[in-house]
Amino acid sequence: MAFFSDSQAIDIWKAKWRGDSVQSLISTYGENPFRFYEVWMELRNVGTRLLAFEELKVENPQLAAKTNPEPHLPKRRVVTMRHLGSDEAYSNPQLGFPF
Repeated sequence: MAFFSDSQAIDIWKAKWRGDSVQSLISTYGENPFRFYEVWMELRNVGTRLLAFEELKVENPQLAAKTNPEPHLPKRRVVTMRHLGSDEAYSNPQLGFPF
């Protein structure tokens, strides 16, 4: 698997903001979906997000005004149990269900 170049990463950022699906990006670039998330979480190609946003402001100012240019944050939340079997696990709503 190869990593994206900076110009490809800029195009991937703009595709995300346009609302293109990950599946369409996979078919276009032929890469693993994790590679796209490496770009969107800025693990690779650091700095391309700001360059892409500047280009987007010139190309499509209406879309840029509605776009959140922040890096991608995963939506899933990992819940851990510190004291399995204690009453604290049941009384603390931050911990979720005791598993």
